[in-house]
Amino acid sequence: MNKMTDLHRFLLLSIALIGAVNEAAPYSLPQSPKSIEAERDRAHARQQFQKNFKNLQLAGQSLLREHEANTLTSQRLARDTRTIHKCARTLRVMQALGEMAKPTEIDKEIDTAPEFDKSIRKLAQLIYDYAHNPTHQSNKVFNTDQAERAQTDLLTIINLSKALESKSKSYATTATQPN
Repeated sequence: MNKMTDLHRFLLLSIALIGAVNEAAPYSLPQSPKSIEAERDRAHARQQFQKNFKNLQLAGQSLLREHEANTLTSQRLARDTRTIHKCARTLRVMQALGEMAKPTEIDKEIDTAPEFDKSIRKLAQLIYDYAHNPTHQSNKVFNTDQAERAQTDLLTIINLSKALESKSKSYATTATQPN
């Protein structure tokens, strides 16, 4: 009977040790190729979102800075607004929130220096508002009003940047005119 007790103790001790080892370093099943690929895709999407989010802000800041310093050229206006437009469209596709945006009216007739000034400042403000929308701060809480505002800002950025890009050739002649 004593041998049985020793064997019994040995088994209990072995089970306890195995449990302790499993708690310290739990065994995990290897990931399937599909889950590895899905994680890689999510990481790539996050990286693309961050890249476009950053480029949108940098292009908007650069555009406003050069406009205010009177160093903005029509070519640079066209390039920066094209970059803004491309980044905004990419971000809109990546957000996948449906069609919550409410189209806002923008003035597409940008022909005078004050109209360019107003449009460039509005575009920069929209980019700032979009970038600082609380929906980008936390993915834990979802506020539909804030998400709608972000989508509306993004849609307006897309439309206004396209309008500015199409009128960029006339910027050089109007920028030198007095207000």
